[in-house]
Amino acid sequence: MHAEQPEILTDLTVSVVIPTCNRKERLLRLLKNLSNLNYPLHEIIIVDSGEDRVTIEDFKIDNKICIKYLVSEKSVCIQRNSGINEATGEWIFLCDDDIEVPLDYLQKLFNHIHHHPEAGAVSGLVLQREAGEWTAKYSLKSTSQLLWKYIFGLSIWGEIDCPNSWFTIKIKRRYKKKGNYIAKSGWPVITNFSGEYFLTPIYGLGASMIRREWLLNSPYDEVLDAHGIGDNYGVAAEFLSHIHVCNTAFVFHHHAPENRISASLQYYRRVLALDYFRKRKKQLNMIKKSYLLWSLTGNIMSFAVTRNLLMLKTTIKLFRIILFNNNPYYSGALQGKKKVSPSL
Repeated sequence: MHAEQPEILTDLTVSVVIPTCNRKERLLRLLKNLSNLNYPLHEIIIVDSGEDRVTIEDFKIDNKICIKYLVSEKSVCIQRNSGINEATGEWIFLCDDDIEVPLDYLQKLFNHIHHHPEAGAVSGLVLQREAGEWTAKYSLKSTSQLLWKYIFGLSIWGEIDCPNSWFTIKIKRRYKKKGNYIAKSGWPVITNFSGEYFLTPIYGLGASMIRREWLLNSPYDEVLDAHGIGDNYGVAAEFLSHIHVCNTAFVFHHHAPENRISASLQYYRRVLALDYFRKRKKQLNMIKKSYLLWSLTGNIMSFAVTRNLLMLKTTIKLFRIILFNNNPYYSGALQGKKKVSPSL
């Protein structure tokens, strides 16, 4: 007997929104990639903020796909909002320009949507290359790390797979009971990756399918820095339900080096964004300033032990900013500013 073939669904319109900046070759590879997908695209909207821009000749990859090209100031959040506002599809495929999309990726997401009509935000696993292997999670195998993260309310992004003892069993049970959630400190705790799909309140949206009306109701916050560090917190906070992540679908995130800022500056701005959204989004009122400061205390101790002086100084600065309510994103938003770029 022949194996049953998956149902092919093509009745939902999808607009692809791609923010890009001085990554012309990667953008062209992505366009070629998208032109070969087995799900018909309604349109592709490129929002370019770079100087090395594509030409009309570059767009002759697949004339069957409508490509719209917008020019923007440098800001991932502004670029995404511009593309979403321009889109006419019922669904938006948010796609970073350094993503590689398997040919059946969108079809798998739409098959999931067909069987789960309540879903308004769906992603596959976002694989990143670590130590020569592609992975979407970082399993916690150390008992000491588990205790440290549990005590200080720090982030976990993977299954808890450390040896069992009387206290680790209790901690594992508590995490399992809570499921995937955002801790009172604000950090994401994603420990359940089981089943055909899992639900999570926060996930990287760089390769996700989202109802356009959801994104119009919850736009990207344009006060954030041009790189949009921490932007997913604000967007996902106002979604009507959790994000569905399909274990049967995946993309490759190549982490293009162009236009990337240092790891310490990313960390600095991500924590500031977390504190900013804690204040601005009523859906995140479970995040408490005291718990966030406590988690930073854990990081200060950790960086001190490992003698990572740059990260130690960065975290101490963050602690002071949050303690005394001097977040530049928050003050910038009150003044109606855009693209606030906090520096170390």
